Amino acid sequence: MEYVAVRDEAIALDVEGLAVQYGALLLALAHTITADWSEAQDIVQSTFEIALRNADRLREPAAAKAWLIRIETREALRLRRRLGRFVSLDTHVEEMRDGPDRESALDLRRAIQKLPPRTRAALLLHHYFGLSVDETSAALGVSPNTTKTQLRRGLASVRKELT
Repeated sequence: MEYVAVRDEAIALDVEGLAVQYGALLLALAHTITADWSEAQDIVQSTFEIALRNADRLREPAAAKAWLIRIETREALRLRRRLGRFVSLDTHVEEMRDGPDRESALDLRRAIQKLPPRTRAALLLHHYFGLSVDETSAALGVSPNTTKTQLRRGLASVRKELT
């Protein structure tokens, strides 16, 4: 019995370390999908709860970032679908600090928020968070060709919206 407690503590420490290392990234990603900070925080918490329950499934520690992103993306998209049945999910743009590019930044955010959730997630994971097409595909649970199509359509839509 004592061995199990020590083993559980070791897993908790690993997840805690992952939370420290990737928490901000996951929060930002969840916010880009949900456009709501409180929902994003809930999703990050759910992500780490799922990670803790499934810590034994992470075979390669180097893959932890992609593994967490995949868990979170699934949870965020699942939440959006579930809430979409009950409430309006009108997007809103958070107030930004005044700056020289404020209007263009707001226009870009509005254009991105108009994209379907999966396309928006693919675009942001690849272009904003710097994941490769293969990493983005793994995070979204789709084929690389599907990801490439979502990226192409997403960029075309954003460009059209901005012109």
